[in-house]
Amino acid sequence: IIKYYITEMIIQPSEKRFVMIPRSQFVQSIIAQCLVELSSSRSTFRFSIQGRDGKVYILMWLLNVDTLLVESLGNSAPSNVFTLFEDSLRSHAKSSGNWNAVKVLYHPCIKNRNKDLADSWGNDIGVHSLIFPSKTCLELLLILSLSNASLPPSLRCMNSFQVAFLKV
Repeated sequence: IIKYYITEMIIQPSEKRFVMIPRSQFVQSIIAQCLVELSSSRSTFRFSIQGRDGKVYILMWLLNVDTLLVESLGNSAPSNVFTLFEDSLRSHAKSSGNWNAVKVLYHPCIKNRNKDLADSWGNDIGVHSLIFPSKTCLELLLILSLSNASLPPSLRCMNSFQVAFLKV
């Protein structure tokens, strides 16, 4: 059994020349790096994202680890932006960018959704469980949902899974 302990520290700089990383960016980057590391070291590509209470929040299948994500926001402005992401979206609103990303397929498992599949994956030795605080699991689900919603409708689903990208 491999246990990862992830600690988040936010240190406020005394000078304003440092750029603070938004929490959403930190969460997706750390989890993406975790998935990549586990997939290369243990050849595990399916993950069960669980809270510390043992509750399954997300079933995730790592599809690609070498994706280059290119975003061109142009003149379009998000109309309904969730406040957790406002700072990161506002800073990139006038430019385009490219990031290394991982492509994942996922099933949300909150409110007993996909319970049978979660039980099946829970009994499968090819599935690795990642345990995070419940708040982080919910944030990850929100990040995945926003990523999925940003894709064209024809690319949002694959074999009953939802498709999303996590920036590394």
